[in-house]
Amino acid sequence: MQKAMSKSADELSRRKASRQTVVLKARLEVGDYFFESLAYDLSLKGAKLKLDLPLQAGVDVSVSIKNSEKLSSRLAWVAGGFVGVEFNSEPEKVRKIFGDLGEKLSGPEE
Repeated sequence: MQKAMSKSADELSRRKASRQTVVLKARLEVGDYFFESLAYDLSLKGAKLKLDLPLQAGVDVSVSIKNSEKLSSRLAWVAGGFVGVEFNSEPEKVRKIFGDLGEKLSGPEE
């Protein structure tokens, strides 16, 4: 049990941007297919989406959160009906795309 707890602590320390808990409409595109979803947390580097599909980590996708401009992304992880997407854009570009919402998100050094 201690090992699982330390893994979570290690995982948190590796994050490059703080995350904000949200519940926002999201859309994930994989090739010619798109899937409606909900984002449950968000940062300038990525998001956690509720999506129970047989996808694999490493797949290139596009993501739109709250009807924003699409962000080129990569599936960083898939587990338990959720996926983690990592945005391919710089944090300042993501902040601009998200507008008012982006202004509430802090960057790696903030």
